Amino acid sequence: MPRLRYIEESEQTAHTRELIESARRTGAPDPRVVSLMTRSPLGIAWVEYWNKLLYHGVLPHKLKEMCRIKISVAHQCGYCSTVRSTVAKAEGLTEDMINDLFDHAGSKRFSEREKAALHYADLFKQGERSIELGLFCAEVDGVGKFVKSLNVLSWEEACELNPKLNAGATPVAAE
Repeated sequence: MPRLRYIEESEQTAHTRELIESARRTGAPDPRVVSLMTRSPLGIAWVEYWNKLLYHGVLPHKLKEMCRIKISVAHQCGYCSTVRSTVAKAEGLTEDMINDLFDHAGSKRFSEREKAALHYADLFKQGERSIELGLFCAEVDGVGKFVKSLNVLSWEEACELNPKLNAGATPVAAE
């Protein structure tokens, strides 16, 4: 159960309804998170920004989506690791490709550009920097940790949906 309540129908404006509906169409960000975030002006601004970062720019969305999922598995965010963009699926992203994210260098499913970006996403978790991809990886890492704290979907639930997720996860120290 999420730690925060979703926006009530009576609280929604035409704009917040549009943002939630867009999330339903695109699949990412998930409409549950948009329904949490659109309760405040700052949350609305973040959803607008995230949509621009995710769906615009010079990098293909499918490539960003693969990096997003790879990073989310590294920090064991059940929510981010199971959310799938319908836009990326339309661009050719498959579950077989997602399963190959954890051994992308040996996979024949990825182009050299995609392998380079996935390698960069691995390095990013170790502190490397870039401009658009670096910004995107930073956002995915930070947003994933934030969304994980909302407890929309646990890591255990995500691994039940896709048992291969554990193969790409970074071990978490006992708290």
